[in-house]
Amino acid sequence: MKKVIVFIPLFFFTITIGFGQKVNSQLKFEQGQILQVSLQVNTTIVQQAMGQAIDFDLDGSAVHFFKITNATDDNSTLHHYVQQIAFHFDGMGQKRSFNSDNENDMNGQFGKPMKKVLDKTYDMIIDTTGKVLMVQPEKIENSEVDERMVLISSMLKDVLYIVQPPQKGSASFFKIFPDSVVSKGSTWTDVSENESGKFSTSYTLTDITDSTTVVDFTGISVTASKAEMMGTESITTMNNKSTGRIILDKLTGIIREKKMTTESNGATEVMGNSLPVTSKTTSVITVSRKN
Repeated sequence: MKKVIVFIPLFFFTITIGFGQKVNSQLKFEQGQILQVSLQVNTTIVQQAMGQAIDFDLDGSAVHFFKITNATDDNSTLHHYVQQIAFHFDGMGQKRSFNSDNENDMNGQFGKPMKKVLDKTYDMIIDTTGKVLMVQPEKIENSEVDERMVLISSMLKDVLYIVQPPQKGSASFFKIFPDSVVSKGSTWTDVSENESGKFSTSYTLTDITDSTTVVDFTGISVTASKAEMMGTESITTMNNKSTGRIILDKLTGIIREKKMTTESNGATEVMGNSLPVTSKTTSVITVSRKN
């Protein structure tokens, strides 16, 4: 009985400490630091056409970097560049693969458009919470897509979008927490809109350990994308539901890992026809220090 009496106060004391811990939204970057961001994504699409279901599958990856060129108590300047992009596509009896680290691939049909993507860079200044104060250039124009790559580019959107700078006043890749201090169990919502659609994401701080903080999230969005093939334009509208988890370094507030699954359904409007389409995308992002 004595053991039980001693254990119960300690147990509740541990719970109180876990729930009482506060997390500050301040990010801590070091000048000269280089952060490597690796992205792995798998997308499957089922397109209904002429009474048949056509399956497409794509595995894509990218490696890109943020170099902290300046860090002060008020803000940080980050230079973004892309090092590598790769994918494997399987659909309609055709298989296509590409790896920008492979010289033969860079000299092939996908090399020219991918080189344009790899050459894109931008610089941004963010405040201590990760909000974008300034970005240069403000927007990067997408290169004209080869008709042979229309579907692949659409399925690679999560990979190719990394070259686009965030909008001034929006949340950068590194902003997860709200501007206020949060604790275990805190919830908050982020709503945004861009040329692709409208997005709403709800976050919950689910755990705090000695070295990390864990945030679970759910999101909904409605997106629309246009494509043109052989002079015919199509518009695909999708309703998306996402779930995922983010693990952040407790000391710096910088993301270590982000996992997300998105399930979507909608339709492609083309030549007066509405073709139902469903998709599922899973992605894993890991962040590590290069130097």
